[in-house]
Amino acid sequence: MNDARGQEETALSSQEKSIKAKVYWLWAGLLVVMGLGIAAVFWFVEAEKQRDIQILQSRLNVVADSRAQAARTWLARQYSVLGGLARNESLQLYTAVLQGGDDDQASDEALAHATYLRTLLQATAARTGFQPDDDAALPANVRATGTSGIALVDPGGEIIVATPNMPPIHGRLRAFLTDHPMSERGMTRMHVGPDGVPRLGLVVPVVSPIGADLTPTVIARVFGVRPVGDAFLDSLIQPGETARTAESYLIQRDGNVIQYLTPLRDGSQPLEKVLAVNTQHLIDAEALAEPGRFHAGRDYAAEPAFAVSRPIPGTDWVLVHRIARSEALAKSAARRATLMTVLILGVLLVGAALIAVWRYGASLRAEEAALRFRASSERFEALSEFLDVVADSQPHPLFVTGPDNTLTFGNDHAGAMMGVPKAELPGRPLLAMLGRDRGEVYTAINGAVLESGGARRELHVFKGDDGQDVTWRSYHCPLTTGEGRTPAVLTSIEDLTELFRERARREQTTRQLIETLVGLVDERDPDSADQSRHVARVARAIAAEMGLDPVMVETTGQAASLVNIGKIRVPRTLLTKQGRLSDDEIQLVREALDSGPDMLKGIQFDGPVLETLRQINERVDGTGRPRGLTGDDILDSAQAVALANTFVALISPRAFREGRSFDEAEDLLMNEVGQRFGRRCVLSLLNYLNNKGGRAAWSHMATHAET
Repeated sequence: MNDARGQEETALSSQEKSIKAKVYWLWAGLLVVMGLGIAAVFWFVEAEKQRDIQILQSRLNVVADSRAQAARTWLARQYSVLGGLARNESLQLYTAVLQGGDDDQASDEALAHATYLRTLLQATAARTGFQPDDDAALPANVRATGTSGIALVDPGGEIIVATPNMPPIHGRLRAFLTDHPMSERGMTRMHVGPDGVPRLGLVVPVVSPIGADLTPTVIARVFGVRPVGDAFLDSLIQPGETARTAESYLIQRDGNVIQYLTPLRDGSQPLEKVLAVNTQHLIDAEALAEPGRFHAGRDYAAEPAFAVSRPIPGTDWVLVHRIARSEALAKSAARRATLMTVLILGVLLVGAALIAVWRYGASLRAEEAALRFRASSERFEALSEFLDVVADSQPHPLFVTGPDNTLTFGNDHAGAMMGVPKAELPGRPLLAMLGRDRGEVYTAINGAVLESGGARRELHVFKGDDGQDVTWRSYHCPLTTGEGRTPAVLTSIEDLTELFRERARREQTTRQLIETLVGLVDERDPDSADQSRHVARVARAIAAEMGLDPVMVETTGQAASLVNIGKIRVPRTLLTKQGRLSDDEIQLVREALDSGPDMLKGIQFDGPVLETLRQINERVDGTGRPRGLTGDDILDSAQAVALANTFVALISPRAFREGRSFDEAEDLLMNEVGQRFGRRCVLSLLNYLNNKGGRAAWSHMATHAET
């Protein structure tokens, strides 16, 4: 018995050791799993950090591009001011006279020329900022040294005339004018004037086309010195910028140092701060070496920062837009810290749950809970499958994005459109899935939908991989959110590319048909060949001047091209008859032309082409035909076609008369205002004819038309 008991105790001891060994292995496995889970959390958080930096880089690029454009625009305005003076014909003439005159024969005329030039420079300087911001108070017997102004200098750099406040041309200004190519425009390096205000000098050559060999010659240069004031400095501030440490500033290299041309957030004034080019990890040194890139390092205050840079063409300036690293990553760092905490807690909770399941898996409560969970899971899975079937049955791509424009759902069509299985769509950025051009458009729309809370319909045209236009119509709807739920946007995209291409093909077919019909008319009536095309060209110009929408402008052009289609029914002998037509012949031609719309009734047009043709013989005074319409009851397109037809007929030569001149045609048409034509229509034609190049553009329509 004792031996049996001993054997039993030995067996129990062995079983206990086996159980303990299994427990130890379970704990070891659990620790390994938790360690791998925590490592995965750190890897995921680092990936999120890099994604946040990429998003920051895109935002900084947008700001840097806009501020660089503002700087380029400001410089272009300054060159435009001086260039306008240089191109002034009076300035060129008087400058040539003053330089070519005899020094021993000073005259009142030369003095008047100099006075005119000085007045012109003063007026331009006062209007465009080439003068001091304000005048410092000085004793009456002390004259202030000039700091800003405009001067006209001869090729040797000597002043011909200048504004009163123009600084003396010596030192750096003299050296600049001496070294800079005579025939090129340019600017000095920015410098601080005697009043402590940063100044910039710009020069533009004055070219005279008169020379011994009839080639342009530089006879002088317009040299302006102006303060770089608040208007320019404020243009470097991004509107709506909320970041506390974000700033844009200009730098340039001066030998082995970096000059900061504009004010800085640390209080440094323009051109006050300089740093060595070889300063370690300095983002501004990288910006000078490789402008146009994203930089990560330390800023001028030795603080960690991010920046992007842009070169300013035509200068040695580089624009830098920077933001402190701590502020740039503050929100994302907090989010990553929260994410890391949640994920680690999740890993720990999973571990605790595994322990709980192992310890209580055999209990009835755990079994019942597992059964309930399984049933709930099955119901949820069934509902999810049902919603997937409903979404996948839709004919268009559907997807849902959160506030950060990350995909949370997509149907089969969305996955096919984005080239990713729909199961892999959640968590992917919309920008990456649709590409930069399309992604940026829909990211902006979804942001606006979340902000406004209202649905939107949009139509956009993109370039496809084959270079052809791709037309998408999209519907963006905010999803109803409750407490604790993340707002989202449901987007549906309908590809209308084939529809638009079919419409374009149909429009092309219509145009070709119209060209064919016009060709038939021209072939039958060679004396008025190209008249229909001339009428169409003039009618389109009138319709555009009247402010008609694109569809009605196209309608006007098509109707004008077909205005003589009825000539197909007129005998060729009658069309080519020399001399005036008899009353019966005129009636025959009129009836044939009136039948034109009926000949075209089987053709579908986008606009009221046929009704336009039916109304071209109506008169605004009500005496026209066939319906006696008056005033606004007549289509604008019909008025434009009728006026264009009359105008072309007047200026075109015929077998029995010469063409009228443009002036004669104007007088005749003005006499018809209020009777045959409306005032708005006639004035639209005359405005294009006299103010928008109509005479030159239409001079080929008539041999005797004025140009």
